[in-house]
Amino acid sequence: MNFITQVTISIVIYFLLRISIKRSSSLYIASAIAMLTYITLYLSVFNTITLLPTIHFLVTGLSLIILFIAYYEILILEKNVLKIKKGEFDTSKPFSIERTYKLVFKILGVGLLFLSLALISGFSIQSIFTANLILKTSFTMVAWFIYLITLIGIKYFNFSIKYTVRGLFISMWAVLFAYIASPFLI
Repeated sequence: MNFITQVTISIVIYFLLRISIKRSSSLYIASAIAMLTYITLYLSVFNTITLLPTIHFLVTGLSLIILFIAYYEILILEKNVLKIKKGEFDTSKPFSIERTYKLVFKILGVGLLFLSLALISGFSIQSIFTANLILKTSFTMVAWFIYLITLIGIKYFNFSIKYTVRGLFISMWAVLFAYIASPFLI
């Protein structure tokens, strides 16, 4: 079982749990179980575990899982916002748009942290600065810059959280694209 299969299994487990658990804490429960599933799958598949490559693949896989979690949460949020705009109110479940956007913003921040840890562990694995590593570094720095600008903008300049979450989500996809596509581009 390869790396992508392990991540995919964990993401599917997240989606199944998120949909089937009908509690307000389903996001946290499904996320924790999906991440633990990935870690367990990764550690059980590889018999020889060396510290740096293991850390690198663990944080890279966890960042992929977090990115898909954020994507799903943004889809749910946008679906609920469209329902509210159409006048379809679901009174059985309380829903706060602003709080959900802030939660997704935090999820994306954790995903960016994991991607940065993947970059740092990648530096420690590879001793030569290649074009691949430079591309990943530059995309990660741009994503951190966007995250910090949006964080400062939200705190001090009243930026709309809706647009900052969308911008950060796009920058996270750009970083992920740099990680996945850099071997093919260079």
